Amino acid sequence: MNIYLTILILGLLIFLSHVFNSLFDKTKIPNVLLLLLIGIVMGPLSGIVTTDFFGKLGNVFTTITLIVILFESGSGLNFKEIKKAIGSATLITVLNFFVTLFLASFLSRWLLSIDVLSSYFIGAIVGGTSSAVVIPMVKQLRMGEKSSSILILESAFSDVLCLIVGLALLDGISQGVLSVGMVLSKMWKAFVYAIALGLLGGFIWSAVISRMRSVKNSMFTTLAFVFILYGIVEMLELNGGIAILSFGILLGNIEGFAKSPRFRKVFAFESSGFNHNERDFFSEIVFIMQTYFFVYVGISINFGSPVIYGVGFLIVLFIIFFRIPGTLFLTGKGITKPEKTIMSVMTPKGLVPAVLASLPLQRGFANGEVILDLVYSIVLFSIVICSLLVILLSIKPDFFERIINRKTKQIERISNADQKNTSPDSVNTPSVD
Repeated sequence: MNIYLTILILGLLIFLSHVFNSLFDKTKIPNVLLLLLIGIVMGPLSGIVTTDFFGKLGNVFTTITLIVILFESGSGLNFKEIKKAIGSATLITVLNFFVTLFLASFLSRWLLSIDVLSSYFIGAIVGGTSSAVVIPMVKQLRMGEKSSSILILESAFSDVLCLIVGLALLDGISQGVLSVGMVLSKMWKAFVYAIALGLLGGFIWSAVISRMRSVKNSMFTTLAFVFILYGIVEMLELNGGIAILSFGILLGNIEGFAKSPRFRKVFAFESSGFNHNERDFFSEIVFIMQTYFFVYVGISINFGSPVIYGVGFLIVLFIIFFRIPGTLFLTGKGITKPEKTIMSVMTPKGLVPAVLASLPLQRGFANGEVILDLVYSIVLFSIVICSLLVILLSIKPDFFERIINRKTKQIERISNADQKNTSPDSVNTPSVD
């Protein structure tokens, strides 16, 4: 691809992303969907750009995007709202992860004749929601603090589940056996240790950040520290995403903690959070990164067998259908009905399944190509269907409620008719002479 054309397209994408954001209030079409479609047109449909063009930098770029989005979104979360949301977020994450795991594994095994461990691997890696997709959509929809916190925490927690269970199942496929105890052990360590390291990093940087501001061109030093922290945590074989989210949450709320007498007794150092300039700067970085990220995802989509894509479409429909009742029930109080309905369909897949899906093929497993095509189809359809449902629910918040009411009335009519037909008055009894 011509280098001048590449630079031209990069500039146009930023302007288009701003246009899409401004159109959202009128059209309710998330810029996620439009940027994804641009990527599909540029990549698999026209062949103007291919993933080979990016080389190994593609994986680096997607990982950096995820890090920056998690950090910036964590810094914007209110700690009081997190305490209210964490219970619901944990329950929703665990329920939807295992429901998705069993649904996707059953359908892939039944319709595509995939072996048991491979089918569970597919279910595990698509069992979560994508932070890189959910967070921009949540911000664009301007959802409440509790509902936003639940969705952001769910996306972060589910990434850990997808990674740990998915990689354990991958080892199980190669060895022919799976250790449940090993999976559970890795899971709690990944959560607890990653959170501890993220908080430790947050305390360290809160003591340093005010001094770093006196250094020239210091705005990027916070992001540099974030990258270092993520790298260290991942090298320790823990979850860097959870650590970065914890780091962002602490720095976003450190000034509130610093006012507490208990905090001052334990921590004698002067701590500082982010100022308005830094928050605006991080917000701009996230905007640029996510713009290119969704176009890259569209370019990376591989259109394989129509049968496999049909199965992927069916799996996404089942995932959303079974997500709705659990999410509506577990979200708790303090969230409006329209927000609950949007939360119930917010199940887009993204970076984690796309990366993990390529591993079986790289290792030469029997169903590697089928797994890759199926997971890519699930990623594509989950983003598209989620975006379309968000548009629909933004225009008609009571859409699901109307359907349920109609079905309820139909059932009541049928039952009333049956009662009339079987009532004593309607039965003709023979007369007795």
